[in-house]
Amino acid sequence: MIMRWNAGIWVVSCVSSLLLLSTGCLDRDLGPLNPRVGRVIDMPVNSNGIADVDLLLVIDDSGSMDEEQELLRREIPALVRGLTDPPDNDGDGEPDWTAVESLRVAVVTSDLGTTGYPEERLGRCGTGSPYMDAWGTDARFRQSATCGGGGSAIHEWRTGDDVDAFVDLVGCTAEAGITGCGFEQPLLAATRALSRQAETGFPREEALLAVLVLNDEEDCSVGDVGPFYDGLDVNPRTINAYCTASAALVDPETIARDLLGDRDPSRFVFAAITGVPVDLAGQSPASILSDARMAYVPTTSNELGLEYACTANNDDGTVRSEATPGRRLAEVAGLLDGSLIRSICEADFTPAIAALTERIGSRLKNVCIDRGLTPAADGSVACVVEEVLPRGLGCADVPGRVNIGITEDGLERCEIDQRPSGDLPGWSYTSIEGCAQITFSDDAIPPFGAQLHFGCLVEVPNTGDPTGL
Repeated sequence: MIMRWNAGIWVVSCVSSLLLLSTGCLDRDLGPLNPRVGRVIDMPVNSNGIADVDLLLVIDDSGSMDEEQELLRREIPALVRGLTDPPDNDGDGEPDWTAVESLRVAVVTSDLGTTGYPEERLGRCGTGSPYMDAWGTDARFRQSATCGGGGSAIHEWRTGDDVDAFVDLVGCTAEAGITGCGFEQPLLAATRALSRQAETGFPREEALLAVLVLNDEEDCSVGDVGPFYDGLDVNPRTINAYCTASAALVDPETIARDLLGDRDPSRFVFAAITGVPVDLAGQSPASILSDARMAYVPTTSNELGLEYACTANNDDGTVRSEATPGRRLAEVAGLLDGSLIRSICEADFTPAIAALTERIGSRLKNVCIDRGLTPAADGSVACVVEEVLPRGLGCADVPGRVNIGITEDGLERCEIDQRPSGDLPGWSYTSIEGCAQITFSDDAIPPFGAQLHFGCLVEVPNTGDPTGL
């Protein structure tokens, strides 16, 4: 069998003496043959090299969130430094992922007032709130005169900038206060903020977008405002229970679609620190949702009208967190590959932020492919990565490349070396949750604008043709 690379796919040529046999050679009966034969798969790679990250923080600013916001602020340095100066957790002497060249952070709150509806029965929400605004903070990026930042609502760090100053600025902005509406709509706040991309320039098209939600009550993102507020005839403090029974909320599928937009899934990470039992933190959305503690159980034992999914105390025994089940956030996470759900009742947010940083970092030098593969003992796979470089670059300009031709548009085509050991420039195959990956060595990361194809030869049983041809 002869294999060669041609026009972005494996081309398999079979030369067999079987084709040369005369009919006289086939006088005896042959038993059924079920050989394993080669089949070509050609998978366009769904990501270019990623150098920039845009992070949207969606912060619950209701009256119960003071200590939780402080816990998040403590982890901002680890998040920022993990992306700008990656760790070497595996001890191989190399960073675990590529450092970002640009990190931008914007902050919004979960306070959307009464979703534009003229409603005054909800205390600090809607037209009866201190904002006197039926849209609350309206998912506008937070600005604080006391935080600095030169009046910008989008904070950016670029290679060479002062990391400490950036950490302080982001941490200050993320302390959103506790005067917001207790009627929380973090998912709609996120999609509303992202829908203004043409106005704000956030997120950037070429960047990886990460969205992190921090909240302690169920999301109540209202879609059909008339029926929702017209049917509101309960104590405003038990609106959490009312939300869970309403059919007027934006459905998770719409939220997931609007969060992702036109972005390639490999350039998006969704995470939430929310109402989840501590022992379920980090598990799959399906596992979380199937747990009995995540069910909506009405109760009169607390002001929210629902049994808590988790609680946490401070060191002095006072209550720190009481969180109702964040089912809607887990449902959205289940629709977005590689999402992360952690518990707001964990002792601190170090594990949550470490996991989020790893999820983001793993996308920076890796490229997701459309299916998993079975590596050989040395870690190699029977595949080839072909790259078409952007105009102005040649294969000799990027390590680990061999020129294999020119496209009709005059762009250079390269084959990238496979290096399972990772000791030379090239690529290797790995697989983590939500993404079977081509992992590039730091010096072989595809430049932005490169077009990649990943072609493999796999063996499959051929039961329909006894010749295997």
